[in-house]
Amino acid sequence: MQSRRGPTYKDGIKRVHVGCGPHNLLPDWWNVDVRKFSGIDAVCDVTQPWPWEDLEYVFGEHFLEHLPLDQALRFLENAGKSLRTGGTLRLSTPNLEWVLRTHFLQGEAESQRRILDTIKMNRAFHGWGHHFLYTKEMLTFVVTEMGFANVTFYTYGESANPDLCNLERHGGFQVYDGQPSVLIVEAQRGPDSIAIPATLTAFFQEHFLRYIASGH
Repeated sequence: MQSRRGPTYKDGIKRVHVGCGPHNLLPDWWNVDVRKFSGIDAVCDVTQPWPWEDLEYVFGEHFLEHLPLDQALRFLENAGKSLRTGGTLRLSTPNLEWVLRTHFLQGEAESQRRILDTIKMNRAFHGWGHHFLYTKEMLTFVVTEMGFANVTFYTYGESANPDLCNLERHGGFQVYDGQPSVLIVEAQRGPDSIAIPATLTAFFQEHFLRYIASGH
């Protein structure tokens, strides 16, 4: 049996699956995680510079929300830089708007319901190692500001690109009041370079990062 060849080889696998975990390995992808699990191809902190270039695809399912915002931006920058022109990033992440509509009853509510809803909302933000939850508008804003092109949202398992269909493995996808429980976005590397612009860093520093900095 021929051994798998990674993205550093010219004829290697040019599809990187980040944050794969031990149970969601994809056979035609280079599966990476920050922790060593049986069956993964590489241990890698994807918030640090990547050793790969000319990638065809980067995919991450229920991964982005586990990164603090500044690290998420570095991951997106690394992924974008590693893609070839026309290469595609596909991400799935919980939808904050769905969480709001399903976890917290608007208007009047009895005290016990309000207490339980308060717990559910905080659990959505802090449970399962979550750090930052996104909306469709926020994801579009971030990837566009960083230089990605052709930003498109899809429903669970669907894509205009057959190579990117049916990748998702996490179950429980729902739609409530028109809002999907999970946002699935694709964005391409266009002719422009991918980078974290100073204006984006300043925006998040002003409106978010300085409020959660240690000691403040």
